[in-house]
Amino acid sequence: MASKRDQLHAYQFLVQRVISALVTRETDPEQPPFRKPVSAAFGGIAIAVIALAAVGVYGVLNPGGNQAWADGKKVIVEEETGTRYVYLDGRLHPVENYTSALLALDDHAATVSVSRDSLSGVPRGPRIGIPDAPDALPAQDGLLRDGWTMCSQPAPDLTGTVVPTSVLMVGQPTHGGMAMGNRAVLADVPETGERYLLLRGYRHLVSKPDGLAVGLALRATPAVRVSPAVIESIPAGRPIAPIPVAGMGQPAQVVRPDVRAGQLFAVSTSEGVQYYLAEVGQLLPITELQYDIQRAYQATAAAYPNAEPKALPMGLIEASGAPQPSAGPEKPGDPPAERPEFVRADDGATVCLTFTPRAAEPTMTLSPVMPEVDPMAATPRRTAQGAVLADRVLVPPGRAAVVEAAPSPDTPRGTYLVVTDQGMAYPLASVDVLKVLGYDGITPVRMPAGLVARIPTGSGLSHEAALQR
Repeated sequence: MASKRDQLHAYQFLVQRVISALVTRETDPEQPPFRKPVSAAFGGIAIAVIALAAVGVYGVLNPGGNQAWADGKKVIVEEETGTRYVYLDGRLHPVENYTSALLALDDHAATVSVSRDSLSGVPRGPRIGIPDAPDALPAQDGLLRDGWTMCSQPAPDLTGTVVPTSVLMVGQPTHGGMAMGNRAVLADVPETGERYLLLRGYRHLVSKPDGLAVGLALRATPAVRVSPAVIESIPAGRPIAPIPVAGMGQPAQVVRPDVRAGQLFAVSTSEGVQYYLAEVGQLLPITELQYDIQRAYQATAAAYPNAEPKALPMGLIEASGAPQPSAGPEKPGDPPAERPEFVRADDGATVCLTFTPRAAEPTMTLSPVMPEVDPMAATPRRTAQGAVLADRVLVPPGRAAVVEAAPSPDTPRGTYLVVTDQGMAYPLASVDVLKVLGYDGITPVRMPAGLVARIPTGSGLSHEAALQR
């Protein structure tokens, strides 16, 4: 009787005959149908293993065959250590950072990774570069092109006292809050003791000696405490103050013999009331607000002996016949002609100014939504020369801005800078540097120089500086 092993062998023999019949049309061929392909496969594998082994042995005996970096047109990164090099004048020079490497090559060069063995034996040069230049730069689609916002935000200092701090948000407009429009607010700067009227994107100084007269004329709500960096970022308008009159209370020798210098007059016209201030030899047209300030001005009392200062009536013919200085058109930054409407806010409110590219003045917002306080975004607060900086500069991570800092809206061209996500601004030696950094063809965001100056400034970026040891 057959054993199980004999039965298994018989079954396998039967299956083999069936497969042979299907593949070769013979039940008992001289060789099994798959012997040659299997042998060929194993032979190929053996040859491949031998070839790989030969290549490996050659690599050990002859390391460092990669020479593609030696054209002097690439930023070289050593694979094992991450050290950056540039190949200049037959030498490998370590560089301080990525930006320095681009500037040293004077081209927006590609970056290649090279093994240590490939760089072995190449002559080395001294370390070059700009120590504080950016080590990372975003692509063009990572540049910020929206407006900038400068805010005065109350925050506790090291002693726990709440003080106004400044926050500059690059490329970030405000969200929420109350747009001030044509409304005004008084702003006090605790560090300097100065007071300003903030209106329509301008700041108007109210000096301490004139504070009472101007305050009575404005009848303003309580002032908001504001950081000095925010105040210095706002375009300066003309101060709001009484007009000093020479020879106050003396005969003005204008219109009538009894007119005294410093007296005020009101002339009714078809468009309303026009106020005048009598000066020696002429009548000076003034606004309604200036009239109220002159009335509250203590020195005006000398022109009104034993009487309260107020406007005296004058006919239109009298006024037009008197000498008057030529009055030019109203200019941006002039004080308001009449008392503005004031917003109601406590002294700890947040005041923000949004500067849109190429706009002459910012728009003001009260108490918008503010980002969380990031202590890592803090600045030194002042430069070595004493210029006031923003307390914090916020740039979204991995983003940057190319900005043109213009001293005035009429300046044809300003200074170009790159502002990085480290809250630093780097001046460019020329517009050609933009091409080297990969920003060829972009339009820089034009901002007031007084605003850009609130950002800590790094070293200038140029080809010559990048070659320095």
